[in-house]
This record gives sequence, C-alpha cells and structure tokens, in this order.
Amino acid sequence: MVADLAEAERFRGQSFEQVMLLGGDDVVEAAHELHSAIRAIDWQATGKINATLEEWRDLHRVAFRGINEFHEAARVDLGVQGKVSGERHPERDLLLPSARRQGDNTSA
Repeated sequence: MVADLAEAERFRGQSFEQVMLLGGDDVVEAAHELHSAIRAIDWQATGKINATLEEWRDLHRVAFRGINEFHEAARVDLGVQGKVSGERHPERDLLLPSARRQGDNTSA
C-alpha cells in the first residue's frame, strides 16, 4: 500500500505541474486547494497525523468539494459550457461505509 501511495503521489505531482503550466489563474488556485486537501488525507492514511473517523470523513468531504471546484474552474478555462454544480446538479455527499464497531473484524 505504501508503494501504491508513493506512485500515486508521483503521478499527482506530474499532473499538478501540467496544470501549473497550462491552467489559468482560477484553475491553478483550485489545484492548490485540492492538492492541500489530498495531502491531508495522505497524512492521515500514512499515520503522520491521527484523527477520528469523523475527521477522516470531513477531510474527504473537503477533497470532494475541491475536486468539484477544480472541475468548474477547468471547464470555464477550457470554454466548456455547463456546470458540474448548481440547480441541475445538487450537492452530493460521499458514499462511505458506516463505522465498524470495536471488535468487528468483518470487511466491508
């Protein structure tokens, strides 16, 4: 899993650099915000920070909103019509499993 996370970080870094080279100001700012949100998830996943399950879920909600904001900015920058949020696209929450009870060794 650590190797997979490292590979994902390398890929994300390359993608981030491409956005910095090709994206407009709003896209670049949205990418920075998204990158920060994803790093917080990585830090918890690798044990660099400790947090509760609810804090973990909150981190994912922030990242999910960041993805949508990045998509919105990129679509505007590319001249794509329409939006990925708003009246026609209600805000959706993450699909997450419920918390496991202590001693519950079953996998979801």
